[in-house]
Amino acid sequence: MKKLGFVALILFAIITQVNAQHVRMRSGYPSGISVYAGTPRPHAGAIWIGPEWRWHRGYYVSVPGYWAHPRYSRAVWVPGYWQHSRRGYRWAPGYWR
Repeated sequence: MKKLGFVALILFAIITQVNAQHVRMRSGYPSGISVYAGTPRPHAGAIWIGPEWRWHRGYYVSVPGYWAHPRYSRAVWVPGYWQHSRRGYRWAPGYWR
């Protein structure tokens, strides 16, 4: 009887391991996208806006960084970030402050 219980325990452990799900996520950007400015400033006052993620047709796609002119004097660019909620993570895009 002990052998039968042991075998049942082993089978249960194997079955539950087969149904386990593991999720992997790459948090970085694809290899072709640079996080840092690769070119010199195109004009005085230009600010580098790093790469971000954008929701497009049901998926997040990476958008490369670019140089931008601030919308008003003393503006500061606040980069986007992943925001956690009960439904998972979503990208909160960057904005001028």
